[in-house]
Amino acid sequence: MLSFIVAFVLALAKPEVVEVRISEGYSDNLPDTWTVPDSASVYQIGKSYWAEVKIQGSSNEKCIIQGGNWYMQNIQFYNAQMEQLAIGNYIQVDPSTDGSTFYLFYTFHDSKDPNNFTITVSNTEDFLTRKFRKDAFQVGFTTTLIFVLLVTTFFILRGNDKVYRDYAYYIGSILIFFSYQYGLWGNQSEILRSISPSWMWIFSASLSYAYTLFARSFLDMKEKDPFNYRWTGYGLKFIWGVVIVESASLILNYDILHEVWYKSIVITCELVLMIVFLYRIAIMRTIISNIFTIGAFVLLLTSMTGQIASTFKIAYETNTFVQIGLLLDVFILSIGIAVKVGLIQKSREEAQANLIDQLQINEKFQQEYTENLEQQVKERTVDLDKRNLENETLLKEVHHRVKNNLQMITSLLNMQQRRLKAEAEKNALAQTKNRVKSIGLIHEHLYKHENFSKINLKEYTSELLDILIMSLHKGSEINTSLNVQELKVDIETAIPIGLILNELITNSIKYAFNEIQDPFLSVEIAENKNKLVIMVRDNGCGMSHKENKSGFGHSIINTLLDSMSGKMEAKNVENGFHTWIEIEDYQLGNNTSKV
Repeated sequence: MLSFIVAFVLALAKPEVVEVRISEGYSDNLPDTWTVPDSASVYQIGKSYWAEVKIQGSSNEKCIIQGGNWYMQNIQFYNAQMEQLAIGNYIQVDPSTDGSTFYLFYTFHDSKDPNNFTITVSNTEDFLTRKFRKDAFQVGFTTTLIFVLLVTTFFILRGNDKVYRDYAYYIGSILIFFSYQYGLWGNQSEILRSISPSWMWIFSASLSYAYTLFARSFLDMKEKDPFNYRWTGYGLKFIWGVVIVESASLILNYDILHEVWYKSIVITCELVLMIVFLYRIAIMRTIISNIFTIGAFVLLLTSMTGQIASTFKIAYETNTFVQIGLLLDVFILSIGIAVKVGLIQKSREEAQANLIDQLQINEKFQQEYTENLEQQVKERTVDLDKRNLENETLLKEVHHRVKNNLQMITSLLNMQQRRLKAEAEKNALAQTKNRVKSIGLIHEHLYKHENFSKINLKEYTSELLDILIMSLHKGSEINTSLNVQELKVDIETAIPIGLILNELITNSIKYAFNEIQDPFLSVEIAENKNKLVIMVRDNGCGMSHKENKSGFGHSIINTLLDSMSGKMEAKNVENGFHTWIEIEDYQLGNNTSKV
């Protein structure tokens, strides 16, 4: 760093300025009249100018003609015969062969030059020495920034943190500006040479813009200092306003950049913004904010010095201090980023350690909670098992008592039946007994099978069929066919189905087989398309339409079917009597309703 500073300070020794003559004109027309330039001369931004240079003295040694500051890379050099010798910032000439008069054509003049047109003639060795010192400092300056930019790019690719992207933007803006300032890339293409330096002065606002963005992300303003975040937002808008005003003035060929009144307003606004900005950072009182405050103070001095020097056209003498200040600021900010990364890493390690501790605590708590919950589940399971056993015992006892009560009713009906004289009355009581038995059989199934909500329809139908045949049939043995699907229904469905089957089977046994040698009775029950289908068939003598519609049993069946959204069809066929029933509203044992 010290070597760069010494080299640049030595380069400040300016060569002898040659008196020249200036005239407004165009590239294809050499002017007839000339004037001697001075600081009071007025030159417009949008005009092009010719400069006439005469080398004084009798020396015939080679020398260097330089046409102003290093960023003036578009100067066209001609000899006295108007033959173009070169395009750029300087040219080596030999007065013994090229003559002593030369012409320089400026597409635009240097608005930063205090003399407007500073043209120097230098000894070749002196010029090259001065150029070497300048280049040495600029190479060191640029190399340092490129190294920082590459390191920052590495971290961008690694983590894509916004603070690194904003820092890279800031470093890149410095590199572009000063590479142009000292001609490192201004002479690389025709397009770059055609750009007026005034546009580059406007571009310098990009440094402030990038720096503000970096400050916001570096200090986490959005979360830690919302007021300063909004305040810097005003600063960014102010920068855009300055760029717009200066661009408009340049387009209108008005040199507002060097107006004292304008720069006074800009510098005053910048100072107000910076003072509030730095004050808010200072009161944060953190390591990061302290480091940033130091760097910002260096940058503030550098920026104010550069702008004042630019206003009074003494930028050449102050650029070295501006660049040194920027390097110091970059150095301080790099340290700040390293400290920030260290603090973030430390914070992450602490957070990770706290997380591990919390996980261990949670694991212990979870284990205790699980053990407690398991104990509660065991206790409640034991309690529920006990209650379930009690409920099962109670339900079993209830069904058993209901079955016994129904059996008692049957016994009472038997006693009443024996006292009756009329055969019709006895038959009526017998049918009533069978109906009571069909209901009692359901309760018997419930407590015998220890399932208090489901009745196996196949087993129930088989037992009901056997009971009815044994109690009603006295003739030849009835051949039976039972084809019942494995269905389990609840008690609310089983009781009406049992009563319906009782009526249908009773009718067949009592009235169908009086004159039949080989009686046959078939019962089929199945679920089909969400409907329960019951079919009872016999090979008996059939039944008249009047008998089919007028009996008490038929009324019972119709009443039960109405409550279950069912319908019945009964008819005589060639070999007996068939009854077909379809029920839509019934309950299976899994409490699923079929409607």
